[in-house]
Amino acid sequence: MIEHNTDFKLVNESFPHIGKKIRLFWGHPEFVVLMDDLQQNKRGEPRQGFPMDIARALNNLDSEHSLAFPELIRKSDIWGL
Repeated sequence: MIEHNTDFKLVNESFPHIGKKIRLFWGHPEFVVLMDDLQQNKRGEPRQGFPMDIARALNNLDSEHSLAFPELIRKSDIWGL
C-alpha cells in the first residue's frame, strides 16, 4: 500500500494536498499526468520548485509506479522520444 511507502510519507507530510492526489491516483492513468504536472513547469511563469528531498521522493514514486504498473508507462518522455 502506498501509505507505507517512505517517499509517499515524506511528500504527504510536507504537502498533504499532493499526498491526497498521489493516494487517489496511484495505479491509475491520472497518476502519470499528476507526476508530469508536478515535475515540469507548464505554467509559463517562474516557480520556486520543490525542496530537493521532495523532488527526489516524487521521482522515486514515479519510478516505482512505472515498475508496479507497466501498462501505464508514458508513451514518450519529455524529449519527445
